Amino acid sequence: MLTPDFDRYSLALFHEDRMVFSSVKEGLRPLVECIRACRGRFSGCELHDRAIGLAAAKLVVATGGMIARISTRRASERALALLGRHAVPIAAGEVVPVLLNRDRSGPCLMEQKASATEDPQQFLRAIDAFFS
Repeated sequence: MLTPDFDRYSLALFHEDRMVFSSVKEGLRPLVECIRACRGRFSGCELHDRAIGLAAAKLVVATGGMIARISTRRASERALALLGRHAVPIAAGEVVPVLLNRDRSGPCLMEQKASATEDPQQFLRAIDAFFS
């Protein structure tokens, strides 16, 4: 795995050790934009994302192999479980029960949305529409 540089980006996608997408935006939007830009063009990529919760994990699974491994600062337990079931290796600096909203009063909105459906493809369609 490559060493993430989260001072340069919040999310980056690497194909054969070459950065093919990056963003400094926060939240789930950069991953959705990455999938829109790169799905069907690359496979077996490495994703660096500051945080991987259930929502991001479902999107990764929905790419069908575009993302083969992940490196992150923080991952939720549910994300690790889902990625494990789909054989997507992840290296996380910290594991937390759930990703929290900005004021830390509960699960973030995208984690709540991710809990509403089991099907990663259906979730991808819903989130793609949400960010359109």
